[in-house]
Amino acid sequence: MNEGNPEIELERTPKKAVIPASGLLVFESHHAPGFSGQAKDTSSKFHLVIAGHSRWEGGGRRYFLGPDTLIHIPAGQAYSQADLPNDPVTVYGVHYRTELLSAALSSQLTALGMLSIDLGSANVNQARVVRSIFQEMLFEQGAGQEGWEMMLQSRLIDLAVRTLRLARRRGRNDLPAFEPGNDSTERVARYALRLKSRFFRQETIEEASKAVGLGRRQFTDLFRKVTGQSWRRYVLGLRLNHAAGLLAETERSVVAVAFESGFDDLSYFNHSFKTAYGCSPLAYREQRQVRLPVKSAASSKPVGDGEPSAGFKLRGIKGWFWTAEQYLEEIPFLPCLKMNFLMDCYGSMISSQSVLQPGKTGSNEWWKPMTEDRKEAYARIICACQDNDIKFCFALHPQLGSPRPLNPDRAEDVEQFYQHYAWAQSQGVQWFSICVDDTGWGVGGPAASGLGHARLVNTVLARLRDRDKTAQFTFCPVICWGDATNPEHRDYLEVLAREMHPEVYVFWNGDSIVTPRITRVAAESYRQVVKHRLFLWDNYPVNDGSPTLHLGPVSGRETDLHEVIDGYLSNPMHTQNQINRIPLATCADYASNPREYNPARSIGQAILRLAKTSEQQRVIKDLVETYPGFIVAGGGTGTNPVRAKFGNLVAVRDSRSSAQTFIHHLENILTRLATQFPKQFLSTRKTITEDISWMKKQIGSKK
Repeated sequence: MNEGNPEIELERTPKKAVIPASGLLVFESHHAPGFSGQAKDTSSKFHLVIAGHSRWEGGGRRYFLGPDTLIHIPAGQAYSQADLPNDPVTVYGVHYRTELLSAALSSQLTALGMLSIDLGSANVNQARVVRSIFQEMLFEQGAGQEGWEMMLQSRLIDLAVRTLRLARRRGRNDLPAFEPGNDSTERVARYALRLKSRFFRQETIEEASKAVGLGRRQFTDLFRKVTGQSWRRYVLGLRLNHAAGLLAETERSVVAVAFESGFDDLSYFNHSFKTAYGCSPLAYREQRQVRLPVKSAASSKPVGDGEPSAGFKLRGIKGWFWTAEQYLEEIPFLPCLKMNFLMDCYGSMISSQSVLQPGKTGSNEWWKPMTEDRKEAYARIICACQDNDIKFCFALHPQLGSPRPLNPDRAEDVEQFYQHYAWAQSQGVQWFSICVDDTGWGVGGPAASGLGHARLVNTVLARLRDRDKTAQFTFCPVICWGDATNPEHRDYLEVLAREMHPEVYVFWNGDSIVTPRITRVAAESYRQVVKHRLFLWDNYPVNDGSPTLHLGPVSGRETDLHEVIDGYLSNPMHTQNQINRIPLATCADYASNPREYNPARSIGQAILRLAKTSEQQRVIKDLVETYPGFIVAGGGTGTNPVRAKFGNLVAVRDSRSSAQTFIHHLENILTRLATQFPKQFLSTRKTITEDISWMKKQIGSKK
């Protein structure tokens, strides 16, 4: 049964299990159509069929197995099995050494020979109870928490005893025990805490109430008081969270993930998951797991000769407080991605000490001439763009971080501001920009602010065109996001529509400043008010200088945005410009041909472009999956998915081992990254090192 994951390995014959040192192995097996074969193992085993039908034969007896059939095969028992045509089996199993059970229990099971029990007919509760045992064993083995081997052995004993009793028709459904306590609220709180590692149990609310010695009504009231949620919603949330982790970190089928997470109904699981996460389980996995392609290829369908452009006319990137060296390092990479546009970061262009960087001091002294060193550095950047057929856009911000914000009505201010544009034009620059984002209206309000901004843009553009009629201009307004339906936003944008030169492009961030989804509806609404051509300033994968990485593919941008927007500009990470090439490649892929863009395909090709050997590709793949980006992981530009995941791990009871394992995983990535790329990704390695140190400190504080 394989509809959950078309790429999962299917078994065609029984395989011999390799028992670990603990003496017990829990596993899942997905059979291919036509599965059949014979087996004889030195270990004993339990199998629980969860889907499909199969015929077994052993010890002179024949068995017909279907869903919820439990079968026990003693060590040394030879048997054969064959799945029904077109109805392959999905089965969970436990292989164990007989010495894990007491001699008496083991001998009694062995005496029964090969044993099959239809749990569905044995007792109304037995099927779900036995499924819970397998689910708990799978969870414990996968989590590797303290004492997990003992937990597996105890559940094995439970399973063996229950099987023996069922075989003798003495079915019984034991309710979970709970430690006594006088305070009802305390008992419910402890129960809620315990649920975090027992959510997969098939337990009714009546059983939960009885387990803490309360009536249903009192239990539900206290549970909501303790957790802020109903019992059903709380359990569902735990199950869905566990399922999300399995989908992101394992190759288990959707059927298996649902089963292990406590869901008996696959359709209910799919519906609940999509409601909670906004996508199907398979789509969720595709967003978080990188599949490396066999060979490099064009990520999107190329545009043929004579065909109209399939994407945005202008496709590029801006810096984020990048140094001149960072720009020069990335410019040669842009043509490889079919990008044709680069805008400087206005903050670092004229700030005396890059004031706008986190933790830095200084000021935006826009009125002062640029130093000769800065002119020389940016002259090299401009020349490099010209050599690579990249349009360089010279951008400044006259207000942000400045002790003396520019006054558009003051001629001296405008003249001092214009001197920088005149210098850039003298270097052959033809694209220019003024940005006033991240500022307010001023005392005059939206309309007055819009009028002042329009006049400033018009004045600078007119003077540039006096020298070069082909000069182009972009403007990033105060309101550079949304659909322009807010009355104040509309007042400001309508003035720009009337007063600003009609050939000026307007930067727009999307439905909001930082957003997982950008829609055509919002773009059309905004453009209808501002009445200028739009240039999408996509705030991905920018981290705003925060200690985090956003490496997953861009997604959530509608496929027809290029029909209403002329340009696409990706906003990058701060110091990590080298690893930024991974998400940037997906942004370029989208911008080149939005309709054919596939995030999963694009990220695989991006890795192959950057990493040449299989070892390099695997470590970059692991790095991307660990830092998938805020579009996938949630949060914003400063969200760190590694620290968020670690926080979730340590919040769960008895999860110290899982947290340590996660730290080791990150240390392994760091070591491999340094080995495979000894001279690259230094700032990326610094970020990972800081995350490892932070996690170790958190664990140390909890000792």
